[in-house]
Amino acid sequence: MKKLWKDLPFYDKMYLNYAVKSINWSGTVKYDLRNKKIYEGVDLCSVSAEGFKTACASLSFVMPLGEKASLYALVPNVLTRSCKDYPDVTSVEKKLALLYGAEVIVDVSKKGENQVLKIEISCIDDRFSIDGESITEECLKLLFKMVFEPRLENGAFCSDDVESEKRLLAERLIAENSDKKTYAKNRCVEIMFENELYGIHSYGSVEDIEKITPESLFEAYKEVLENSKILVCVSGGSFGNVEKLLEEYISDKSRSVVLNETLCVEACEDVKYVKEQEAVKQGKLVMGFRMGMKSEDDNYAARRVMTDLFGGSPHSKLFTVVREKMSLCYYCSAMMFRQKGIMLVQSGIESYNEEKAKNAILAQLEDIRNGNFSDDDIASSVKALEDGFRSVSDSAESVAGWFTSQVCSKEFLYPEDFIEQFKRVTREDIIEAAKAVTLDTVFMLEGTVKGGVEE
Repeated sequence: MKKLWKDLPFYDKMYLNYAVKSINWSGTVKYDLRNKKIYEGVDLCSVSAEGFKTACASLSFVMPLGEKASLYALVPNVLTRSCKDYPDVTSVEKKLALLYGAEVIVDVSKKGENQVLKIEISCIDDRFSIDGESITEECLKLLFKMVFEPRLENGAFCSDDVESEKRLLAERLIAENSDKKTYAKNRCVEIMFENELYGIHSYGSVEDIEKITPESLFEAYKEVLENSKILVCVSGGSFGNVEKLLEEYISDKSRSVVLNETLCVEACEDVKYVKEQEAVKQGKLVMGFRMGMKSEDDNYAARRVMTDLFGGSPHSKLFTVVREKMSLCYYCSAMMFRQKGIMLVQSGIESYNEEKAKNAILAQLEDIRNGNFSDDDIASSVKALEDGFRSVSDSAESVAGWFTSQVCSKEFLYPEDFIEQFKRVTREDIIEAAKAVTLDTVFMLEGTVKGGVEE
C-alpha cells in the first residue's frame, strides 16, 4: 500500500519556518502551537501542552463538496474498521484496548463548499502509562496504518467492510430524518442553498450510498490521497516521530490539491417559503438569514456578538421575549455559520402560532436594529462568547479540534484572538450588523397531531 501512496503525484517538497505562539489563560492550560508546511497541501499542526491527561492525533482531508459526497464520507469509516496489520474490527479493538483504551473517532463535516474527513485517535498521556510505555507513539503509528495501509481484497476495499459501513452511514441519515428538529434544519439549508454546493449534505444521500461498490470506494480513496488538502494535528503527549511518519507515507512528488472556493451571498432578492406536513405534535419553524458578509472575516466579531444577543444564549431576545415572555416557542435560538455568512433561527411551536412566531422573531431583530438593548446585554453576550472560547483549553482533544476546524482557513487563529475582537465590539457595530441581515428562507414543518410534546 505504501508503494501506491508514494506513486501518487505530489508538489515539490516545500518547508516553511515554524510559527510559534504560547497561550496562557489565567489558570488554564498553557500550550504552544507550531504549524509547519511539510509539502504543498500537507500541513502539520503540533500543540504541546502542560497539564493535559490525554493526547490526541488526527488526520483531516479536505475535498470539494459535490456529487461524490457519499463516496468521500464513507472512506474514513471503512479505513477505521481494519488495516493490513489488524485485519478485522476485533483485532483493531484488541489493539486499542492494549493501548489503555485508546479511542478512534471519525468525523465528516462541511466547511463552506468543501467536505472535511477526519480520523482522530485519543489516548492517555505517556506520563500515566506503566513503566514509561510510549502510548502516544503507538497510537500515532496505528492511525497512520489505518489511513495509509488499508486491508484490501482483489485490489479494492473488502466487501464486508464496505457493506457494513454503507448500512451504518445510511442509518445515520435516516436517523437524522427521524429527528424532526434536525430534519427541519437540513431542509431549510437544502432550500436556501438549492443552487449552491453548500446545500449538499456532508454524508450525501441514502440513494448515493446504496450505489457505492468496493471498487468505486477505493478509487475515491485514491482521489482523497491525491487531491485533498491534508492537515495532521497532534495535541498533548509526545508525538516526536510525526514528521518522520509523514515522510515515510507521503513522498515529495507533486500533488494536485483541488478545492472549491466558498462564496458568501450577501443578500437575497425574494424570500423562499416552503411548508411540509407530518404526523407530529410539535411544529418546527426554521428561518434562514443572509448576514451581508462578503467573506468569513467580514466584520465577524460584531456579527457573532449580534447573533448571541439575538438568539445565542439564555439571556438573548429570542429566549427571554419570544420563548419566556410571549410563550410562543418550546425552544427558539439562533446560530451563525461563519464560512457561509448565514444565520439560522430554529424554533419548536404549535403550528397555529406560525405567523405569530415569525413576526415575533423578526420583531426582535428589528429591536436590535433600533438599538433597543443595554450595555449589560452586550457585556453578557461578550462574556458568554468568551467563556465558550476559553473552554477550548479544557482538553487535548478540544485544542486539537479547535485548530483542525480551521483546516480550510488561510491562517490559524487562536481563541484569544477572537476574544479580543469581541471585547472591542461597540453598540454601533451591533446595530450595523443587524441592519445587514436579510431573511432568505422560511421552512415550516407543520404538525398534524394535536398537542405540544416535543419529539
